[in-house]
Amino acid sequence: MISEDQDNTASGITTSADSRYDSRRGRVLSLDSDQWLERWRSILDTAREGNVLELGCGSGRDSRYLSGLGLSLIAGDYSKPALEVCRRHAPFADQRLIDIREPLPFEDNLFPVIVASLCLHFFPWTETIAIMNEIRRCLKAGGFLLARLNSTADMHHGAVGHQEVEPGLYRVDGKLKRFFDREAVERLAGKEWKIHCLEEATVCRYESPKTLWEVVLEKR
Repeated sequence: MISEDQDNTASGITTSADSRYDSRRGRVLSLDSDQWLERWRSILDTAREGNVLELGCGSGRDSRYLSGLGLSLIAGDYSKPALEVCRRHAPFADQRLIDIREPLPFEDNLFPVIVASLCLHFFPWTETIAIMNEIRRCLKAGGFLLARLNSTADMHHGAVGHQEVEPGLYRVDGKLKRFFDREAVERLAGKEWKIHCLEEATVCRYESPKTLWEVVLEKR
């Protein structure tokens, strides 16, 4: 799995994680910036009797916040170096090597909340839909997906000037990267999800402002 805060080994990470990981290319500001999940505390509180699953945990920015709430957290990522860094920032989380391109290693209807920030937009459309179906399978009925996705207005991070592989999917610096408009996000949700929030926002997460969609979906 590839998050915005990390690259997989195919992109060049082959050494052990160290302090340089957090500030690679100057993109990550601090673990205390961009606390977007605070807005959804009421939803997160519904997960206190179960586990929260975080996909694409990267260096553990959101993992540290979720663990700090006292939630039982499974933090998953494709990258072993990312998990090493996440383990330092969120030592009480259960870090697991998870590739979301494969079926998720969890039973049906298990999680009340799944978090996926900036990790669902690196794939062809059919693969993206398959990933969403797996997330839905693992959520309890009435469970929530808290997610963030690249916006087509994300000009500083590849939304323009790159080779288009398929509608909305571009090759940016050698890696696939998808950008969503509102219609694409609604199509991603389809009839299987109830949309509670679909808002475009610009955040100061990296060296340059990033424009994204903040999405809250409930499993129907």
